[in-house]
Amino acid sequence: MPVFDTHTYLEGYLLPGINQNITQLHNLLRARGIERALVMARRAMQVDPIAGNRILKAMIDPVPGVYGCLVAHLNRVNASVQVIRELLSNRKFLGVYLTATDPEHPLNPLIADEVLNACRRYQKPIFLRTPNADCVEAGLHLARTYAMHRFVFLGMGGNEWNAAVRAAHESVNIYLETSGAMDRMKLTAAIETIGPQRILFGSGCPDPDPAAAFGLILDAEISPADQRRILYDNAMRLFNLEAQEGA
Repeated sequence: MPVFDTHTYLEGYLLPGINQNITQLHNLLRARGIERALVMARRAMQVDPIAGNRILKAMIDPVPGVYGCLVAHLNRVNASVQVIRELLSNRKFLGVYLTATDPEHPLNPLIADEVLNACRRYQKPIFLRTPNADCVEAGLHLARTYAMHRFVFLGMGGNEWNAAVRAAHESVNIYLETSGAMDRMKLTAAIETIGPQRILFGSGCPDPDPAAAFGLILDAEISPADQRRILYDNAMRLFNLEAQEGA
């Protein structure tokens, strides 16, 4: 069964030789049976969104099946808007990840406004980290306010995944990504509430190992057809890769 991991990171891992360059990350993913992946640059999150995203572009350009999620930092709005205008039209960048200094706290919607408006013309999904119910609530507010965007909730609310499922039920432009709490019940609850079409597989690789996240999907009491949708088909549709590759 093909697998598309929509939540992986490049650089910044504590152990050497894991994800310091795209070859190392690519080899790790292939060893786990993952043929496509969306990658976010730690350098863009922690140091410089312009340099970090440019370096990511140079790394992913020659690698088939590996795509970039452009990082926009709300503490560096001008630099983030600049790099959105420079890189987001590139076919290898499939979405935008909004972050701030403390990813455990909700994003400020007033500061996010300029960045989200800069993303309008590109119509690519917006990724938000949602480790808890407070971040889910802030993400729901953004999804309702910016209905032209599709929002992906990374981590699916963590241990408070019920809040993420409720948010996706309330706003049809919210997608849930499966990393976070290793609780099989969250998958069956999400499918029963919103159906399988807005659930995306993601691991948070390299920490945790993607094999654990993959096992969560396979062990859940869901049909093989829904497993395939979550592991691969939904991402291909969300990122419009089916149409691009069929052209």
